[in-house]
Amino acid sequence: MGIINKALAAAAATALLASPARAGCWTDAAYQAAQVRELDTMLMVQALRCRKTSASFLSEYNRFVQVSRPALLKANAALKAHFGGLNAYDNYMTTVANRYGAGTGDLDCDDTASIVRAAVATKGSSEALYRLAADARMEPAIDGSRCRGVTKGALNIAANR
Repeated sequence: MGIINKALAAAAATALLASPARAGCWTDAAYQAAQVRELDTMLMVQALRCRKTSASFLSEYNRFVQVSRPALLKANAALKAHFGGLNAYDNYMTTVANRYGAGTGDLDCDDTASIVRAAVATKGSSEALYRLAADARMEPAIDGSRCRGVTKGALNIAANR
């Protein structure tokens, strides 16, 4: 009977770790990751939209993706952790892509080209990309609110029991 209880306790702890600590709110790290993914998605959609204009920046966008791959993967990982799984992450990213597929409002191809140049200039730094995304006013459409105060993770909660 003791082995079964230990197995159930281990399964419960694994379930806590597999889901976000507070799915109802967005930590700063998750929100910044969403800003970076918004930036990347917006740039990708605009690069495709502008590729047949005199302001084409598709090659610069591709350079940004190459240089920033580790930072973009880090943002993806943070979002997947926030959503607690691939399906919810995929749904979120589809919503983001669809939103930018409808256009970017006031940004034209020249404006977006300058943002791509700034993105390449970050040289793949996660922190610099977060700052650029904030400066470019990337405001993710998030469900829930931003977390306030200290957010305890599943391990901290379990350790207090």
